[in-house]
Amino acid sequence: MSTARAQRITIRKAKFGPEDDRLDREFWASIPPEERVEEAWRLTLELWELKGWDPGEPGLRRSVARIVRR
Repeated sequence: MSTARAQRITIRKAKFGPEDDRLDREFWASIPPEERVEEAWRLTLELWELKGWDPGEPGLRRSVARIVRR
């Protein structure tokens, strides 16, 4: 996240439901796409750590499977 954006904090109080959804959509729409991707990745890593999963990037799967139709 850019330094200028990281220094700005916005707090809004909303009830769960349509108003909450609208504010959430407005927040994410206000962030440039490249910053949105960075933030989504940061949140993903944080979730993995909370679940006790390895936060390192998983990379490509090396397992191979073969399906034969009969």
